[in-house]
Amino acid sequence: MVDLLKNLTGIFGNLWRLGGATGPQIKNASSVFELRNSDDSGYVKGRCAAPVGDNDIVTKYYADSLEKPLIVKRQANCSASLPANTATRGWVAVTTAGTGAVVGDVLYDDGTGVGTMTIVAAVEGRTILVTDELTGGTIYLHADTLYVWDADGSEWLEAAGAEVGVRKCISFSITTATADSAEKIPANAKILNVMLQIDTPYSAGGLIDIGTIGDPDLVLDQTENNPEVANTYLKEQFTAWGGASGVVRATVSGAPAAGAATILVEYSKPRA
Repeated sequence: MVDLLKNLTGIFGNLWRLGGATGPQIKNASSVFELRNSDDSGYVKGRCAAPVGDNDIVTKYYADSLEKPLIVKRQANCSASLPANTATRGWVAVTTAGTGAVVGDVLYDDGTGVGTMTIVAAVEGRTILVTDELTGGTIYLHADTLYVWDADGSEWLEAAGAEVGVRKCISFSITTATADSAEKIPANAKILNVMLQIDTPYSAGGLIDIGTIGDPDLVLDQTENNPEVANTYLKEQFTAWGGASGVVRATVSGAPAAGAATILVEYSKPRA
């Protein structure tokens, strides 16, 4: 009879008991629901899935990450499908967009091994700490580096103000084929120097331009270097990179049979 009366409390009163006389209760407290223990003397824990909508309840793990860098150790190619949850909970950077996810989003792997990862949409100012080098996607993220999402440029920028007023450089090697840098130069940067070091002289007729995909000789024209001679060619400049981020392209023409070189491009986003 006592158990029956306790259960009836949940029908006629402000408490709804789950799982019998010793189960937790949902309580109406002035139009706010509370999760209470069996005798209404204290709170109990509640669990839910990771939030996806503006009005969803937020889990502690999610809330702990809102104003802190998300620790990212993995990357995801979403071009075919969203990846499945694994047995390892954590945050995953989208490095190739698709199936509802874009670069700038992060994915939440809930560690259950069931279902697919949850998309956490990109927001201006979100920070991620990338612990392992992430290569092979459409973007490149360094290991042990803090990034901030820049919604205006739709790109991850290295944090701590490192993009503005700081000189940076990109270096990569080429042989006899046109090649691009792995990393992009950010929008509105200024090119300060370009260096072309001929490590192995190119065979007769080989020519090298350095610039962007759309403007192949933007920073170094083929008339400003001689790939047939082992030498270092340095050009100081103050060249506008343009309004979009992009890779550095080294265009090799003339069909050389042999040759190798190293390229270094120094740039900055000057303070006003």
